[in-house]
Amino acid sequence: MYFLYWPIFLKLIARMFTPRYFRPKFVLIVGCIIIPAILLMRLVVSFFQALDYLLFPGFWQQEVNRPVFILSNPRSGSTFLHRMLEKDPQFTYLSLWQSLFNSITIYKLVAFITRIDMSIGDPIGKIVDILDNHFFKGWDGLHKAGLRYSEEDEFLFVSSFLAPGLVLFFPYLHEVAEIYSIDKLPEQARKRIIKNFRLSVQRHVYASGGQTFLAKNAVAGGRLGLYQEAFPDMRAIYIHSDIFKSIASSLSVFSKPWSLHSPACFQRKYESMSVIEMVRTNHQGIISHRLNFSPENAVDILYAKLVSDPEATVNSIYQHFAISMSEEYKASLKQDSIAAKSYKSEHVYAVEDYGFTREEIEQYLSNQTAEDQLFDEKYHNLE
Repeated sequence: MYFLYWPIFLKLIARMFTPRYFRPKFVLIVGCIIIPAILLMRLVVSFFQALDYLLFPGFWQQEVNRPVFILSNPRSGSTFLHRMLEKDPQFTYLSLWQSLFNSITIYKLVAFITRIDMSIGDPIGKIVDILDNHFFKGWDGLHKAGLRYSEEDEFLFVSSFLAPGLVLFFPYLHEVAEIYSIDKLPEQARKRIIKNFRLSVQRHVYASGGQTFLAKNAVAGGRLGLYQEAFPDMRAIYIHSDIFKSIASSLSVFSKPWSLHSPACFQRKYESMSVIEMVRTNHQGIISHRLNFSPENAVDILYAKLVSDPEATVNSIYQHFAISMSEEYKASLKQDSIAAKSYKSEHVYAVEDYGFTREEIEQYLSNQTAEDQLFDEKYHNLE
């Protein structure tokens, strides 16, 4: 990806040292550990990506035909749907480690090391499991997370400090609002981001043998223009859900790390606007760009329908996109559907827990253009 977009990066750093946010613990954890770790990882990956051109020169000519992107509000079933679809072998998708280390050379090295590791009893694999259980324990009950599990393409952008997902580390992200809508960055920057995003996907598809690329993202509404310019024939699955529930759940999930590195900000109303703005701009970005897709390249599904009847929902997606479904995958889908119907979430979220009233959130979300409001009404008519 674009190595760094300096105007955004410098704003993020500068606010760390303002009187409102400066805390030794915050500077130590985020400023001295997380940011340097991301930059170091970016340097390492850039080195191996350069090797890709020498060792696998054909990758940049790899065709990426009609990739499928699942889009939704945060905490609205995108992971649930993705993990059903990813079991269909005609798709390829990013695991967390692949999104962090997007290089064909690294892929090949990992595959080589894995084969050796498995032949001697899988000691490295067991260490990875221990690390996953430690670092991703906080995601228990939300969705299973770990280096080897599928994840959003968000991490392709996190390493360039161009992702709303950075709200995990920066409780003041709403003060650097352009990060939510990188579609609006200067044209030169946009062209570089588009080029590098396309190369990232080409690398993965090349390494996987040319399968159809499947991705999901719940905060990409502000860069769907970039997506569509990178892949004009992309297909989009839109999951429609209750945005108020999404906001409440997102406040719980995305502000959770603040209690570690910025406890003074945890559950504080002003900083919580970073999460609300992330959901709002994503939602409005999806609404705005939905009209840019031809009918055959976009399908709308309801979250409630996805949860109550996953099998029928997935079948409707395949029918809409004219995707063939193997008998093996049909059987897998049926089993997933049976298991999903017996699942009951134990989590109850409310915006009031963060000092907001529903009326305040409604007022904040009402800041839409007339076109957005019109299309939002069409969304609700689906229900």
